[in-house]
Amino acid sequence: MDDRCFLSLKFSPEQQRLLYAYQQPAFCQEAKWHPADNLHLTLVFLGQQALAAQQQLWLQSLELLHQLPTFELCFDELNQFSHAKVLYLGVSQPPETLMALQQQLQQLALPFLNAPVPEHFVPHVTLARKFQSAAVFPMPVQPLHLFCTEVALYHSISTKHGVSYQPVHTYTLVPKA
Repeated sequence: MDDRCFLSLKFSPEQQRLLYAYQQPAFCQEAKWHPADNLHLTLVFLGQQALAAQQQLWLQSLELLHQLPTFELCFDELNQFSHAKVLYLGVSQPPETLMALQQQLQQLALPFLNAPVPEHFVPHVTLARKFQSAAVFPMPVQPLHLFCTEVALYHSISTKHGVSYQPVHTYTLVPKA
């Protein structure tokens, strides 16, 4: 059976709690707000993939990740993808390390993808879906600085309570000496 999966930055439970604090239910009561343990930053959406393809892509990703040190992100704005009805916490000045990592992983994933590649990568953590608001975005917020120390291959699992994102493989980045 194929699994719906993606490569992502994985945040610690404490980091997820800090990200969760940026949710703004007052903006839109009808929105579907993500639980803290689902908060992550997707690098490459892979879609439905067979186990063999997942394992091959993860092994190729490890070769790249072994060379990558930890890095810091500064989340500093709430924004929305209005067409997709998504509210997210964004990084207005993404570091080159993040952008290069995403591009390299995207290139590795190309042979496995069954869908078009997004034209532009927008680093973000989705806070809510089915979000509609008359507020003006982007909206500056108190900056949140997080060190990124893990990359994971996640499965997206549908349950009666909604979607759950489960890390299947995780790699811990090594700080520069």
